[in-house]
Order: sequence, then C-alpha cells, then structure tokens
Amino acid sequence: MYKVVTRPILLFIILFFMAPWKGLFSQEAVISGKVVFEGEPISFVTIGIPGLGIGVATDHFGEFVLQDVPPGEHILHVSRIGYGRQEKHVDVGPGQTVTMEIELKPTNVFLDEVVVVDEQTGLTNRTPHSISRIEAKELTVKGHPSGLVGIVSQVPGVQNADMGQGISKPFIRGLGFSRVVTVFQGNKLENHQWGADHGLGVNDLGVSSVEVVKGPASIFYGSGAIGGVLLVKDDESYLRSKDLTGSAGLTYNSVSAGVRPWISLGKSLENGLFFAADAAVESHADYRDGEKRTIGNSRYNNQTIRLHAGWNSRKFKNKLSYTFLRQNLGIIEADEMVDSLSLATTRHDRKMQLPFQEVSDHVLSYRQNTVHDQFITSLNLSYHVNDRDEIEDEFDVVDLGLRLSHLYYNARLSHKTSEFMESNLGVQGSVRESMNKTTAEEILIPDASVYETGVYYMAGFSLGAYFLQAGLRYDYHIMEARANADHIVDYGYTLPGDPDSQKLTRVFSGWTGSAGFSRSIRKHSLFKVNFSSGFRSPDMAELFSNGHHPGTSRFEVGNASFDREQSYQLDADWLYESPAFRFGSAIFVNTIDNYIYFTGTGQYTDEGLEIWEFHQDNAFLYGGELQVAWTPSIHHDLEVRATSNLVRGINRSNKENLTYIPAGNYCLRIQGKPLVKLGSQAFIKVNYIDRQNRPGPGEESTPGYVLLNAGVTHDLPLNGNTLSLGITGFNLLNNMYTDHMSILRAFNITQTGRNIMGSVRYSF
Repeated sequence: MYKVVTRPILLFIILFFMAPWKGLFSQEAVISGKVVFEGEPISFVTIGIPGLGIGVATDHFGEFVLQDVPPGEHILHVSRIGYGRQEKHVDVGPGQTVTMEIELKPTNVFLDEVVVVDEQTGLTNRTPHSISRIEAKELTVKGHPSGLVGIVSQVPGVQNADMGQGISKPFIRGLGFSRVVTVFQGNKLENHQWGADHGLGVNDLGVSSVEVVKGPASIFYGSGAIGGVLLVKDDESYLRSKDLTGSAGLTYNSVSAGVRPWISLGKSLENGLFFAADAAVESHADYRDGEKRTIGNSRYNNQTIRLHAGWNSRKFKNKLSYTFLRQNLGIIEADEMVDSLSLATTRHDRKMQLPFQEVSDHVLSYRQNTVHDQFITSLNLSYHVNDRDEIEDEFDVVDLGLRLSHLYYNARLSHKTSEFMESNLGVQGSVRESMNKTTAEEILIPDASVYETGVYYMAGFSLGAYFLQAGLRYDYHIMEARANADHIVDYGYTLPGDPDSQKLTRVFSGWTGSAGFSRSIRKHSLFKVNFSSGFRSPDMAELFSNGHHPGTSRFEVGNASFDREQSYQLDADWLYESPAFRFGSAIFVNTIDNYIYFTGTGQYTDEGLEIWEFHQDNAFLYGGELQVAWTPSIHHDLEVRATSNLVRGINRSNKENLTYIPAGNYCLRIQGKPLVKLGSQAFIKVNYIDRQNRPGPGEESTPGYVLLNAGVTHDLPLNGNTLSLGITGFNLLNNMYTDHMSILRAFNITQTGRNIMGSVRYSF
C-alpha cells in the first residue's frame, strides 16, 4: 500500500528539479499603465502576452503592471467582457519600464478567449464542463452573514444548507455534503465534511474569486467530485505593484450584532519575491428571525490568519502559504422553538454556551509552476490538520473529539503535442489519518487510515471553432479502520461484524472518464456538450458509524459493505454575449449508482435516541439553470439580470424523492452606478424561492417565500487611495421562513430576519 503513495512523490522531486533556474538574473523589463473608457478607469481588464504566459488584471483604479518581460518586441493582448479586445505592439529594452494608457470601448464579447480556470489541473473556460465564476467584485464586502458559501450561492444551481449562520455547506445541483469538493489554497479540503453540522471551514479572507464546476469532475479532482467543485482563488493583487499594498476594513451585521475587523497586506519586490498576510477576527451573538425572536445558541466566532511568500518570474512561479482558522460554533438544539427550552440569553451575549464546537484548521501548502519550450509542469503539495471538539454537557469535557491530518499532492505535466493538440498527464493522491482523542467521552467512528492515488490523462484538440476534450482516470483507495485502541475498547465501540482484531480494510478502485466538446459561434456564442462520470468512496461515517452523534438526538449506524458511488452525467450549456445582451442556459441529467442516503428508522435506543441508518440505492437527478442579462446601450454601467434554476431528484428503485433537493429559485437583480462620477454603485435584488412540495423520506413540504435585498457602495478618493463605504440590506421585508435546505427545518427553526450590513474598507 505504501508504494501506491511513494511512487508519485518521486515524480514531485523530479518536477521540482526541472524548474528553469537558468537565466534567473537576466535584465527583464516592466510594462505598466492604465485602462480607461471615456476617462474612467476599468477594473478587471486582462492584460497579457500569451506567448510568454504573462498576464495580470487591472485593479480598482484601472492600473496594471506586467513584470519580468524579456527585452524585445511583443504584442500586448487587452480584453474584458463587454469591451472590445485590443492588441498593442510594444518594444522594450533591458531593464526598461514602459508606461501607457489604453482606451477600451464597449463592443462585442469574445467567448472564445481562453482563460485558465485552474492551473493545477489545466482546466480552462473552453473545457466542456459547466463552469461559473463569482468575480472578485462580488467578494469586496467582507463578512457575509453565511460566509463564503452564502456568496457562492448567488450562482444558479448552487445552494447553501445551513445550521445557523456560522455553519453552512455548499450544494451543487442537489448534491452536497461529501459530494462537493472544495479546493482551497491548492488543497483538497478534508475536514470531516460528512457531518451535517460541520461547516465548510473556509471564509472569504484573502479570497479574490470562486470558480464553480457543476457536475461530475472526478477526472480532475478524484473522489467526491460528483456534485461539483468549488475552486477558491487567492487575492494576489499585490503582485501588480512594487509598493506595499493592501486594504483594511470593518463589517457589522445587525441581525447577529456581528463584528468583523480585517486587514490584508502584500508586497512584491523588484527581484520577483513577494510576501503577503491577511488577518481577521469575527464575533456574532445569536441571530434574530423575522419576528425578532432570538434563536438561542446560534452565536459563533472565529479568528483567521493567512501568510504567503513566493517568487515569480517569466518561466517559474512558486508560492508557500499557511492558513490558520479557529472557530467556536454554537449548536442550535432541536427544541429551541419551545419558549421554555430556548437557550436564548441577552441580545449581545457572545459567551459560548453548551452545546458547541471548537474547530481548528492548519493548512500549509506549496504551489509551483514552470514553463518550458514544449511543456508546462504544475506541482501542489499541502498538509492540513483539522482538530474538532464537540462539547455537549460540561465545558471541560469533550464529548466527541476527532483529529484529522491530511497530506495531499497533485502534479501535472502539460505538453503541447502540436499546434492543435495539448496533452495533460496528472497524478493526485493523499494520505489521511483520523484519530479519536483519548479525552473524548463518546466514540462515533473508529480510528482510520486512508491512502488514495489517482492517475489521469486528458487530451484537448482545437479544430477551428471546435474544442474537443476527452480523458480517462484510474483511482485506487485503501481504507483501514481500527477500533483496537484502549480508549475505544473501553468505551465499547465495535466495528461491524465485531472482528477479533477490531480492524477492517476496504479497497475502492475503478475508472472514470470525460468526453465532450465546445464550439464558438461567430465569437458571440459558446455551445458545450459533455458526458462525464464521477465517483465517491463512502466516508467514515457511512461505513462505520455506531453511536450517539453529540449535538444531535440521533444514534447513527453505518454499513461497512457499501460500494463506491458512481455517477454518469450528460449536460449541455449555451452561452451568448453581446454588448447589450447576455444569455446562458444549461440542462443536465445525472444518474448515480449506489447512492448513499441517511434516514431515521422510527426505532429508539434505551436512552431515547432515534436510530438513523445509512442506506444505498440508485438515484436520478435532472434539471437546469437559466440566466439572462441586459445592459442598455445608453448606460453601460446598468445591468438587469434574471436567473432561475430547477433540480429534481428521485430514488430509481422506489420512485421516492431524494432528500435535500432544493426548491425552484428565481431571481431578478438590477445593479449599476447611479452616480458614476462620484464612484457609487447600487443594486436591488428580488429572490423568489418556490414551495418544495416533493419532500423526501422523513421530510415535509416547505412553503415558498420572497427575499428582498438591496445595497449601495460609495468610493471616496483619499490621498491617492480609496475609502469604500457600503450598506446592504438582506431580507428587507423581514419575512419569516424556513428554507428546505436548512439542516434545522425538521424542527421548524426559522431563518434570519432583516439584516443591515454596514462596511468600511480602506484600500492603499
């Protein structure tokens, strides 16, 4: 089993020493400037020299800096959605700095522009997979009430399942929990995400954008990528300037009296070295619902520190990052809506009360990319430690204590086989160790070791307006469960079948693949069709749970004989963009063999806990998303956008509806700059969530509801820098509702009421 892990590590060492050390000290030039329209700066414009692999985006002031440009004549490519692409010829000498101003005008959109979505896998926007993005401008208000998941849920087809504001989990096209992969800092997150009361464990500090891959993407990301993938991108705007840059701010949320101060700093040196740091502290009291009822023990707090260092040149880039996140999360209890049993205290009480979770995460990662004449190499290494305590009855007693360590590696070799073909060969894998703490009072799952290795090959062909892509992947997983430690034996936990050694080993292996094409039509339309398969090995809880889950009223029972889930999805996307009109639609069908689900049995233990069991069957999901946007020709900064999405899911064997399938979602958003010259932006959004009248086993129908959100931000120039002020209202109608995706809907615990979020941000 150890050869499965060590062989790919040898490849990493080879890739590392393939870095182009030659010529690191050459006198390379700098190209800087500003991009404007009618004198106003344009942000998020892409400027690059594709042949050299050099590219940046303009900042809030429309400014850009291209570093490490070799002397000679180059063609500068300048483009942004909604504006025409330009090509600028520039001639630079050794060590020279060239400054220019570029004027862009609104015109046709070029959907055939190739944009790299994920460097570690070679994923681009031309890949036939369905991909959406939340741009950096959507993340400028730090401290969203539901964290990063609340922001990502703006993407059609993405929802958040929450357990209060501090605990939210992403769902993509009706699939969540262990069926959505999150890649943060190049690391494939593993943080006991199988638990419904376990949050994502990532916030928006130091984040610039999030890419959402919808549907099976196991060929790129391995086990778990059945529903889709969240690719969380770091903010690296500090690379555009040689001065110390950054921002600091404060966010306040009225619904929970939540306060979040934060700061981000970064500096890039002349020799290509860079350093950056982010820090934030967040504190929330219990939130209030639409009737101003305080929902007891919904309070939470967290502290985050992020550190980065690295070196960038024209052909070699690397980055070492470290993130620390500590969370204290109150657990809302099932009988909270009973007045006499509510845990609510005073309005601004932030002191943790029972039950609650203490969760700490340490993520250390290293990323490296090298550019050679005929090929590109990418290497990502990460080590993640997740420490989780669930404290239920006494503050100094840990009811459930788990520690998970995760070593993850991902290496890729991309070769330009010809003018029309590119090949990608990749290897991914991980080593995970999950341990029960000796101080824990209860045992839910055993200790375990998991070894995973996957190898994939992907080929892409550019044939005029067509881009064809196909690939194949093989994965091999070994999972060893152990219940022979003294504290586990003393507790009385046993593995299924009660083997004498108290050890069980499961092996999961198999193939996945993907094939599809995209076609550009007159540079206005992009059509995609893709067939992909995905898989997921059962998690520890599904296989080996056998006990009370602290913080719940359940006794959970797994099944060690489960097979791996296998999905097959066919989806089609059509995108059309012009200066005034944008249209996007997607449809999909997804069949999943050996689908695992969780349900109550109606039976109870002697302690009064209901017994819940995991079951395995076959499932079928289908649905789609629609998005229409209009920008009037008389006002390029005004946009009217309408979106909708629909998902249906059934058990193929008994025709019952699946659980946790979201209701239809319809949204109208109007945004623009009412006072362009003064730097103001505003939006108003009406969101209608339909009645969910197709409940799964153990669920009940939930009524529909309407949410009205609106906000305005204003930028003030201040000594050459920018002071941004913002105010946003969520659920302005103060509606009472319980969302079908809420983990607490079975107990009729209502969602947040009206929330006024104020923010101040100083950028320098």
